[in-house]
Amino acid sequence: MGLGDCFDVIVIGAGPAGSMAARECARQGLRTTIIEKDRIPRSKPCGGGVSSKALKLIGTRISDDLIERYVKGFRFFSPSLDFVNLTSNTTIGISTFRDKFDAFLTKLAVDQGCELTDSDEVIDMSVLRDKVVCVLRSGRVVEGCMVIGADGANGITARITGIRERWERNQVGLCLETTIALDKERLEDFFDPEIFELYFINIPLGYGWVFPKKSSLSLGIGGCLAYIEQPLKILTDFCSTVSKLKKIDIKIPQFRAHLAPSGGFQRKIVSDKVLLVGDAAGFIDPLTGEGIYYAMKSGLVSANACVRAINENNTSASFLETHYSKICEKEIERDLRIALDLTYKIHDHFATFFTLLRSSSGSYWAALARGETSYSMLRRKLLPRIMVQLLSRRLQRTFARW
Repeated sequence: MGLGDCFDVIVIGAGPAGSMAARECARQGLRTTIIEKDRIPRSKPCGGGVSSKALKLIGTRISDDLIERYVKGFRFFSPSLDFVNLTSNTTIGISTFRDKFDAFLTKLAVDQGCELTDSDEVIDMSVLRDKVVCVLRSGRVVEGCMVIGADGANGITARITGIRERWERNQVGLCLETTIALDKERLEDFFDPEIFELYFINIPLGYGWVFPKKSSLSLGIGGCLAYIEQPLKILTDFCSTVSKLKKIDIKIPQFRAHLAPSGGFQRKIVSDKVLLVGDAAGFIDPLTGEGIYYAMKSGLVSANACVRAINENNTSASFLETHYSKICEKEIERDLRIALDLTYKIHDHFATFFTLLRSSSGSYWAALARGETSYSMLRRKLLPRIMVQLLSRRLQRTFARW
């Protein structure tokens, strides 16, 4: 094998995690390349919701053509299709299309000096004593001091470096998503364009969603892979439910499926010279399904770790554990563990949770989306109220038997 193109950092995958990591690496003076298997812009199955706290991480204003809708809150539906609106007077995020959004982030990385190779993919990787060697499908060989694996839930990096062979079925979600074309006037007749709708209806540890765009809807379902049977039937039934509720005929033209590894589980995310970010690391909110913020955040943290590792000439797994994994634990994983605990409690006691939502404002959830509060603070406010409601229900049942 001949000498390949040489870089300080090779980023595999040009999603939000990879683009943010590559941009920050390049900004701090590292020779950086992104390898993306698809041509940019590329389609990505995703509802397209981006929280305000995620937008803040970009550090620059996004172009108006990326914004489908400004979002000001959520509408939670119970299994009986009762609903609660949790809204804010200010924007908590946007809806967008991921092909445009990801291409925008990738361009920011390229503008910072990062090299981009798209329509080519890593098919083999060797971690040697002094470098990492990546072989691309085209035959090109790329060498680097370090690799950032931003190649998603099914990426090659974790598997080929021995960080992870497979996901546990009870730790990963299965999502099915479709886009429904709908002209603006009809859309606004049936849906509030500033509200994301979440349906907690017979989807194991998950929900269905409807996210309005300018002239279409992103509609999908997501739940725990271990407990989902006949996922296409669940999606079809969900479309039927929304159709009946809104009195509008919604048919599935086509759908896309993808895995969404839940955050909150203890996982290895580094090895010698290699770090995992975003979906590849399992950084997805198990309660809301938000992944873009955690992808971008972990990308920035990984870049800082790479800069330090290269400057100190120490790219060992133990060094990366200290300067990447432990920071992710503090800034990402601690919150995701709390979110996972809340997910179990909310799904186990959804009627109680729904009652609490009726008596609350949208301020807690809006603050969470804007990055003004954390799950630890939300749990301190929410759990005591859930416990009081559960105790009250038990006492009522006890007195009723008397």
